[in-house]
Amino acid sequence: MFDFDKHNTFYLIPKEAFDELIQAVKDLRQMQAEIERGADSSALGDYIPEDRAMEMLKRGKTWFFNKRKSGELPGKKAAGRWYYRLQF
Repeated sequence: MFDFDKHNTFYLIPKEAFDELIQAVKDLRQMQAEIERGADSSALGDYIPEDRAMEMLKRGKTWFFNKRKSGELPGKKAAGRWYYRLQF
């Protein structure tokens, strides 16, 4: 994983912050695995894929892009697809 032959930068952080980062990575990996397996949106917690959000709101890709760009609609991209929370 690490190439100790190269110069590396190391950071000291509080254990609580490290534990929080590790949990976030685990959550993201689990979400990505569920997405890659084709899990339905209920398995992804409060997140739904963009195509389902488009159907629900009767809006197109451009509308979602513009809302993400303006910061009005937060979303997450995983495995090449956009996901949105049902409530934010």
